[in-house]
Amino acid sequence: MRKVLVMLCLCLSLLAQASEPVSYMPWRYGVGSNIDDIEATRTVFYRNQREVYSDSGAGIYVGATKKGIMRKSNYWGGRGGFPTKGTPVPDKALLEMVSYHDHKRYRIEVDLPADLGRQMQQVYLVDGRHDRRDFLYFGLAPGGYYEVLLQGGLLGVSPDILLARGIASEVTDDWRDKRIPIARQYKNNLAVFDEKYGALFKQYPIPLGMAWAPIMDAYRAAQPKTDEQPITK
Repeated sequence: MRKVLVMLCLCLSLLAQASEPVSYMPWRYGVGSNIDDIEATRTVFYRNQREVYSDSGAGIYVGATKKGIMRKSNYWGGRGGFPTKGTPVPDKALLEMVSYHDHKRYRIEVDLPADLGRQMQQVYLVDGRHDRRDFLYFGLAPGGYYEVLLQGGLLGVSPDILLARGIASEVTDDWRDKRIPIARQYKNNLAVFDEKYGALFKQYPIPLGMAWAPIMDAYRAAQPKTDEQPITK
């Protein structure tokens, strides 16, 4: 009887450990767009309602290209971001980005899955080597459409996992924007973008807002499936 109780306690302990969220493991993040140039201006990550990471944005990400506009090649590009070494796996994120296409500052505020750490921790065998989905990607498309994706590492385990999507809110409480409108703050960059791509966008109209959702779903459905060999511990 005692041996049975010991085994039962051990099983319950293992089950409890398996259900606990993974708090710490190496992970990275990045931002980008599909057919727009954006400027990341703020990033904040939270865990258990506490801020665990913040930066002032990682600069400009070029997503617009003439070929992309004409060929309607519109999946997400750009993966830059700042290192997050030692930062707990977040359960909430807040990012702000300026869209050169829309001439607006957008805010993405989103809850992340409770099991995100375990998803990041899962190892896959890809071409004889190990890879994880440990890259959080935040994409912003014209019209304020955003997606949060979990992407693979150097080997690119795929397909990308969609964690969240929606319409970002336009920022109206930024002290800089109240003093100096977006059109003046980013005057030169917006002018260069409009001169380079304005006529093309009129010639080759693009979707806006949630109209991007089925297009992005189709891109992911066509991605190679390389996550069929999970490594179990």
